[in-house]
Amino acid sequence: MKTILYIIGILALITACEEEKPTSYSGENTIVFYNSKPEEVSQITKEFYWAAALNPNSKYDTCWIDVATVGNAVDYDRELKIVQDTAIGWNYVYDLAGNLVDSVSYIIPNQAVAGTHFVPLDNEGLKRFMVMPANSFRTQIPVVMMKDENTTKTLTLEIRLVETATTKVGEPRLSTCQITIE
Repeated sequence: MKTILYIIGILALITACEEEKPTSYSGENTIVFYNSKPEEVSQITKEFYWAAALNPNSKYDTCWIDVATVGNAVDYDRELKIVQDTAIGWNYVYDLAGNLVDSVSYIIPNQAVAGTHFVPLDNEGLKRFMVMPANSFRTQIPVVMMKDENTTKTLTLEIRLVETATTKVGEPRLSTCQITIE
């Protein structure tokens, strides 16, 4: 009797298993700054170190920023555009139990200046690099850094993706990137 129940149980399991087929994406196709674990970040960050540059004595070097699509690839190139924003930081206040009770935003000091610390983001020479190629899910876009010998402090550059005729921007927390320049 036990053997019969055992065989019936195995047959039930075999016939109940069905391969789950993936469904296609049905939301809006957007772009975001890429992060391998987006659910774990509140903001995309990147560091750029002149000391680690290929040629630390050069006046220019490039910080490559990863951009990804959310949704389906398309069969045409999509124009990408970034703008500079004011970099904002946050101070958090917790009670004795460790619960967040308040927060205060502040403007981060030593903001990078276009034309002094980086090539302006709307520079005509950079536009050809500001593209998500056809049938692609990921690309890199350049932020060209300029060495300023008079700058001795760490700088912050906040960039934000903006919509174009061919792209929509995705989740807000993944559409800004704060770059620390040392």
